[in-house]
Amino acid sequence: MRVRLILPLVAVALAACGGSSTGPTPPAHTASISVTNSGFAPESLDAQTNTLVTWTVASGDQSHVIRFTGDVPAGGNPNSGTLTVGQKASTTFLQAGTYHYEDSLHTEFQGLVYVH
Repeated sequence: MRVRLILPLVAVALAACGGSSTGPTPPAHTASISVTNSGFAPESLDAQTNTLVTWTVASGDQSHVIRFTGDVPAGGNPNSGTLTVGQKASTTFLQAGTYHYEDSLHTEFQGLVYVH
């Protein structure tokens, strides 16, 4: 009798675990932007929605902080903190729009991500 009660409970528990995932959807696309002592490369980027963009400090001896100056993407603001050579900051662009960003330590370095 005990086995008959346990088996239905196990089946319900397994069905609950095997349902759809509630975690975040991984980005469908990726793109990279290099950060150097002379600015961003590329300065503007066309991207599709659900693109993970990564800024990487590629060279130079300066520190950099990446931040958005207008609308912040639904995927978040990297507000990277201080980055040096080899370090990265990323955000995923989940909605179409035009997103302006800068290196807040060197405000003459500005960029744009256009998401469609």
